[in-house]
Amino acid sequence: MSKENQTSEEIRSSGMKDDELVNKHVRLNQIKHEPTKGFLQAPLIFVFVFGCLIFVCSIQLAHTTNDFQLHPPKEIVELTPEEKEALRLDRKISSGEKIFAVRCASCHQGNGLGIAGQYPPLAGSKWATANPEIITNIILKGLKGEIVVKGETYGTSAAVNMAAVAINDREIANVVTYVRQAWGNDANEVFEDEVASTRAGSVEQQDQWTGDQLISMYPDSFSN
Repeated sequence: MSKENQTSEEIRSSGMKDDELVNKHVRLNQIKHEPTKGFLQAPLIFVFVFGCLIFVCSIQLAHTTNDFQLHPPKEIVELTPEEKEALRLDRKISSGEKIFAVRCASCHQGNGLGIAGQYPPLAGSKWATANPEIITNIILKGLKGEIVVKGETYGTSAAVNMAAVAINDREIANVVTYVRQAWGNDANEVFEDEVASTRAGSVEQQDQWTGDQLISMYPDSFSN
């Protein structure tokens, strides 16, 4: 047996000197076996086949799992013009309800009944359901002094005067529409351009409105 073909154990047991042992290990590390003929072809073919399979499966999954989206798309439902209009109004009223809860409910209460002797009710009130400019003007500029609502007098002290509410025309249109259609009220919707017109018409009013001013401005709303 040649020295190159000896194993490490055989080399150790041969009684070789350290220098010879080191040289022997160096020569062993330098010896390379001839590669087996064609040993790479089969693995490369498998890699190619599996790669193609993964690609095809990915395409199939993309089509069957909504492009890997977590939630599938909602089914598109075509609404009639009437249904679209009803949905628009529902969203508007919902927005108005949220604004009312934040801006108005602490005084007028969530049920629209107000607080006896302090804050007037909005449910069944002409101040809310008659000409929409009345309640719009009150939101824009506020209200002070005594008013009579459903036979009861409110505003007898300055502490319950209403300040102007700093919200935009769209928010006013939404909350006024909500008030005019909540708690049994059945008044028409108010639009943003109507609020803008009322705002423009009240620009010269610097102070809060009084009840007498509003009654004189809209006498038909309080005639009955």
